[in-house]
Amino acid sequence: MKPNFLPIAIKNSGTALEELLPRVIAAPPALQNYAYICLLHRRIATGSLLATSDPEPFYAYLSKSARAFLHFLTTAPDAEKLTSKAEPFFDAVACRDDEAARAMAPLCPRKPDTTREYEEDFFAVWLPMAFFFGNVPREELLPDLELFARLTEENPDPHLDVCWGLIDKDQQRFDEGLEALIDQKRKAYDKARREETQNPDEAATTAHVSTEILAYIELAQRAGLTVAPDHPLAPDVARRFHLRKLPAPDSWRVPEPFSSFRKPSKKSKR
Repeated sequence: MKPNFLPIAIKNSGTALEELLPRVIAAPPALQNYAYICLLHRRIATGSLLATSDPEPFYAYLSKSARAFLHFLTTAPDAEKLTSKAEPFFDAVACRDDEAARAMAPLCPRKPDTTREYEEDFFAVWLPMAFFFGNVPREELLPDLELFARLTEENPDPHLDVCWGLIDKDQQRFDEGLEALIDQKRKAYDKARREETQNPDEAATTAHVSTEILAYIELAQRAGLTVAPDHPLAPDVARRFHLRKLPAPDSWRVPEPFSSFRKPSKKSKR
């Protein structure tokens, strides 16, 4: 399917959030429900950034995604959680909501559930989460890194080089892993677009800006590595943190009235 017109994609996500959020909050915490709520916040965030070049709402909606998922982690039984599905962790890092990121680390499972998730997907989230926000030292993560390497010997995963580069502060390994990961994501988006299997709202929003890539770049900077100001899927406008104003932690509970959404006005870059 073709990408939606950007304001329509934003409105679709916003109106879905209006309708679903009260029901999700009222129901027993379910991973699938909260993952979708966070996805909607992420689409609104990236759509707003692309439509206006203003990162303030981008950071605000990413923080709402992170806080919604943190609520899920706090209230859900352990059997309902999967670390590989904690994509809102990347939202938290990308908007520098460190409080949310730190709170997620001890609440996410420390071991993969191999009946419900791939170990490789688990490690891609768990390793940076544990090292940067869970106070887990490299020595304790080394067995996980080594297992990750063994699992991907026949089918290389760029997440391995990204994670190892971050933890070891290895500039070359991180750069190579990040470049390969960006290339992998762009090819996947292009394939889905050609085959018309991509959600049209995703095609207009999150297919152009990846909070995962932004989060890895943010963590690389914190590790003391050199990062370029602009990358595919991670534009420099998304890293203007002097404009960051995060909303109240519980603001995610109150959906905005997107049913009366109007096309955002284009702002000049700052």
